[in-house]
Amino acid sequence: MSGFFDVTIVGGSAIGGASAAECARRGLSTVILEEDPVVGKFRRCTSICSESGLRSTGIPFSEATLNYINGAVIHSQNEDLTLKLREKKAIVFDRQVFDERSVSRAVSAGAELRLGSRVTSFRANNLSTSEGSIGAKVIVGADGVASSTAAAYQFPVIKRFVYCYEAEISNADVAHKDLVEVFFDNRMLPGFFGWIVPVDEKTARVGFGVDDPSKMMRAKNDFFSRKEVSPYKSGDTVRDFHASIPARPRASTQKGNVILVGDAAGQTKSTTGGGLVFGSLCAKEAGASIAGHLSDGKELDYEKRWRSKYGLTLSLHRNLRRLADRMDDSLIDAALSLNRNPLSLSLLSRFGDMDFLFRF
Repeated sequence: MSGFFDVTIVGGSAIGGASAAECARRGLSTVILEEDPVVGKFRRCTSICSESGLRSTGIPFSEATLNYINGAVIHSQNEDLTLKLREKKAIVFDRQVFDERSVSRAVSAGAELRLGSRVTSFRANNLSTSEGSIGAKVIVGADGVASSTAAAYQFPVIKRFVYCYEAEISNADVAHKDLVEVFFDNRMLPGFFGWIVPVDEKTARVGFGVDDPSKMMRAKNDFFSRKEVSPYKSGDTVRDFHASIPARPRASTQKGNVILVGDAAGQTKSTTGGGLVFGSLCAKEAGASIAGHLSDGKELDYEKRWRSKYGLTLSLHRNLRRLADRMDDSLIDAALSLNRNPLSLSLLSRFGDMDFLFRF
């Protein structure tokens, strides 16, 4: 099944759907090409974001919501700090449902969805797919960290990744239903951190990341041996997966009429690996830029637009990540110990912006 469109989106998950919705609602003929028989990332995501961040995407999320979070337990090698806020700040959600709602929103706006349509070759204004040839004035690669679009058009490679493992475990005694647990230990988990994200009283998402795939096995053994994590080994693993997360954007995300969004562009924050909201916001910039280009003859200025709005924030997260990576574990212990006094806890609970942890 062939055709010609103003915009062709490669990839049908949340970011692809967001990109398509932004283009379609501006009157551009838009098609989403998804190689799988269904859309989405199949829940290969921890899926926790601030409520304000989720709202900023414009994607309906009420049906995807599973749990609300209003604080965190922060662990280092030898210390712990519990921070509880008065308001619910973050939402744990079903990523598959969220992806489906994103694509449904795009279809409602006028985009066409073609499932089981794998791109087999890329040219300047034409894509060959398993179902025929697709012509496009603008091509948007929303096909994830291992983007075929980026490879085909020879975009600069992503230079740094974080390598993660996560298991969703049920029939477990979840210690804190409304608190995430975060583990900072640069000896055990160099380059990233560990987490326990509660889904309900009996289910949690337990995972960690490191800066080198060769360190995964040792890190997994050590992390699941921690006293806070080891009880989950007796639960039932509902799903588990490994994932690579971009730790910095590509040097370029636009080449002529081809642009990249989301993980394909490396639009993730280095501190937590989160990219869902950043990707969705960049998708809005993509839609505005493409519409201005095709409808009004303006420059296709997507790269300029998203970097001017969000580049500084991503750079801040990279600098914070570098700082965290250089911290000695004894210094992390001392920081948590100093903040455990009642006055500090009161100030952190009252004024601490937990939204910063989960925003974007």
